[in-house]
Amino acid sequence: MVIKKGVVLCSLFLHFFCISQNQVKDSIKLAEVTVSVTKIKNNLINIPFAISVKDYSDFQKSAEQFNLSEYIENIPGIFISNDNNYAQDSRISIRGFGSRANFGIRGIKLIVDGVPETTPDGQSQIDNLNLEIIEKIEIIRGIGSSLYGNSSAGVIKIKTLREVQNNFVRTGFSLGSNQKNKSQLFLGQKHKKTSYTFLYSQTKSNGYRNNSGFKNNNLNATLFKKVNDKTNYGLSFNYVDSPFAIDPGGLTIEEVEMNRKQARERNIIYDTKESIKHLKVSGSFEKKLSNKLTFSKYLFFSKRNFNGNIPVKSGGAIKLDRKYWGLGASLLFKNNFNTQIGFDLGNQKDLRERYFNNEGEIGALVLEQNEKFMNYGIFLVSSFKTNSFVINPGIRFDKNTISIDDRFLADGNSSDKINLNSLNPSLGINYKGNNFNRFFVNVSTGFETPTLNEFGSSPIGSGFNKNLKSQNSVNYELGFSKRFVNNKFKIDLIYFNTNTKNEVLPYEDSQFPGQVFYNNAGKTKRSGLEFSGHYNYNNFLTFKTSISIGKYLFDEFIDNEKNYSGNKIPGVPEKTMFFNINYRNESKFAVSLQLKVIGDLYANNSNSVKIDEFNSLNLKISKVINYKKITIDPFLIFNNILGASYYDNIRINAFGGRYYEPAAKANFYGGLKINFSNE
Repeated sequence: MVIKKGVVLCSLFLHFFCISQNQVKDSIKLAEVTVSVTKIKNNLINIPFAISVKDYSDFQKSAEQFNLSEYIENIPGIFISNDNNYAQDSRISIRGFGSRANFGIRGIKLIVDGVPETTPDGQSQIDNLNLEIIEKIEIIRGIGSSLYGNSSAGVIKIKTLREVQNNFVRTGFSLGSNQKNKSQLFLGQKHKKTSYTFLYSQTKSNGYRNNSGFKNNNLNATLFKKVNDKTNYGLSFNYVDSPFAIDPGGLTIEEVEMNRKQARERNIIYDTKESIKHLKVSGSFEKKLSNKLTFSKYLFFSKRNFNGNIPVKSGGAIKLDRKYWGLGASLLFKNNFNTQIGFDLGNQKDLRERYFNNEGEIGALVLEQNEKFMNYGIFLVSSFKTNSFVINPGIRFDKNTISIDDRFLADGNSSDKINLNSLNPSLGINYKGNNFNRFFVNVSTGFETPTLNEFGSSPIGSGFNKNLKSQNSVNYELGFSKRFVNNKFKIDLIYFNTNTKNEVLPYEDSQFPGQVFYNNAGKTKRSGLEFSGHYNYNNFLTFKTSISIGKYLFDEFIDNEKNYSGNKIPGVPEKTMFFNINYRNESKFAVSLQLKVIGDLYANNSNSVKIDEFNSLNLKISKVINYKKITIDPFLIFNNILGASYYDNIRINAFGGRYYEPAAKANFYGGLKINFSNE
């Protein structure tokens, strides 16, 4: 019923605006948006997939730069929670995929400057992501396994500022509620055809809730050289030291009503927190061998040291030493039938140790094992264009080898090895009637293996949980886009339908309180509508909207003799809506007002605990001040200005009713950014 109402509303909306613009001539040339996330670069209006593209060059001047949600949460199909528990990281889901993550990102591929940030087993952490230098983000909202392999039920590709046009020095300091503050220094230097950048930033907060502070130091340096019009290469170095991020834990509804800022008592007793040191070095190379042939490659090495405590005695102190490297290469043939063929190789090695957590003190060793995940994938993607049609077929084969070498033999030898392979085709057809509109349809398949952590999280103890299977999906999309003269008005409407087998879900066991385990649902179904609109009323006033309406259901799911078939998948709202009004005058004074509406969702598989819809109103005020070669950007941000009571995160299927992590009520943030340039 919800989807039917959405169809009627969107149809009326489209009909009204199409009639109002029916006299526009097709001969007027529109600004083109180039997309590369589909491997073969093309204009967005020619691509038969649900793709969102955003530029952040102006946005950065007045952004908090604390969470990735600031950049992408108002894109249809995306839902982000857990922004303020930095011991768990933001949980990002696209059309419900990724909602199962109890920490970090699952099921979604994250790529930064052409290099994978997601590990071969499908995990992504964003505590080492440099939000301050994001230039552009492209997102595939459907399944992209034919392009990127495992855990690609949505792809987020980030481009940072690496190529410098003019020398500059940028500095900034900002602060806000709960002693939240950020300081940063960003340098850019260009010498002939070589660009250099250097960024240092420090981010910290005491947290809204008790026992929830964090600190993060981030260092990033890049070199980008454009040898000539045919050849370029880049080098990047990133180092992160996060000495602490404290986890306040989930609360019961009674505890929330008593004091929404309190931390769970058990989390305080067991000193639940984490510390991280992360290092990544990467390189990329591209050479145009001829007018029709281009070669590109990338390689990287990453090392991550993690120490953390969870509120569990046996195995509650965790030490993880991860080494992750990868490389890839491709050849692009440009002709009437553009084709790219390539491969990706990823190798992940986790040394996992678990100890007794004696109320915050590390005790005896209870688990030690080497976990390995090797991925090798080959892909072929093409794009064939006629006068009105673009056809995009693609196919990819992935071989995944997962092994555990048990080094703690006191409880027996749990060493094991398994292979998980997958073949994923896709096909998209795009029809462009003129320069102003398109219709497209596509079908794509995807797969997602359990992560090493999920395979190893089992009530039986060490070793693989061999009952846990990979999930497989088939996705169908139908889309319509309309552009009006000079991009003054733009609308996009997408319908999607996705069927998944063996969906991986989290749960907690009464015999192991505080620990998260995983099992498979038989089948799930996702379907819905996504609408986005952009209207420039005049040179000063802009309206933007993003609406997602969907159904996310267990189709077949029986667990421990309980039948959840027909229930809604927990952790996913049936609707999200964002409405933005932006004003900017000739003197570069700007005001932005945003209304965010997050619909009902459920906290558990049985749907016995419902989280009610909430609305949040946010206000941003900024000004650009130019003085000779100096630009000063002061800004003020007021979040949740009406003081709505809602939850920053819901812990899915949590034991003992501890589902709730309350969000801050009315809070503010402000700062100043200064740019010195020789421009």
